[in-house]
Amino acid sequence: MQSFGQNSPVKTEIINDFNANVYTFYKVLQNRFAELKTLIERSVVSREAYKAALVIYHAPFAFTEVQQAWAFWYATNCGYSNQVGNCRITTNSKNVSALNNKITNFTDTYSARLRGVQIDNNDATEVLTHHDTPTTFHYVDPPYIGANQGHYGGYEQSHFNQLLTTLATLKGKFLLSSYHNEELTKYVQQCGWYQKEVSMHLGSSNSTGKKRIEVLTANYPI
Repeated sequence: MQSFGQNSPVKTEIINDFNANVYTFYKVLQNRFAELKTLIERSVVSREAYKAALVIYHAPFAFTEVQQAWAFWYATNCGYSNQVGNCRITTNSKNVSALNNKITNFTDTYSARLRGVQIDNNDATEVLTHHDTPTTFHYVDPPYIGANQGHYGGYEQSHFNQLLTTLATLKGKFLLSSYHNEELTKYVQQCGWYQKEVSMHLGSSNSTGKKRIEVLTANYPI
């Protein structure tokens, strides 16, 4: 499973996300870009529009896949730290300008990037195991334990422990993004994994200038 975001072509590239709304967004972006682009271009900055997006997000079965994809795009792009349910919309010109810029930048480059990519909606451990080979590269980015997980809420330490157990069995290379974690440290010591700290700026307006320390973990030198 090649990591998404690489420029060089690979034989098989897979994006997996357990959130069905994210899965639908990628699928529509890949195959129905023009329809999605039309809805996005009609978007306006308003709390009513944000409420409508939340309704679609939480009751997707009542709406088309293109509407679901728009709702995910709008809710994340109009939320603090791109999280659904954390609205940052105000009536000032800055919000309008920011959304207009995102609409302008929403081009078919994204759809083209997904051409030939397999999009999956399954448990991460199953996907990792099923597609693992000695030449596979896995980029793993689970919800962070101890963080505000937003629309990925509910991912607990037990899930992360299961993921670590699976990573320890992989034949291919993996790169894991996370915060420091006691259980992860045990695996690093036992399996001889490599780690590197990365300082990241927090995205919320309430934390301007603040940073958080993330850690990259791999089963190869980084």
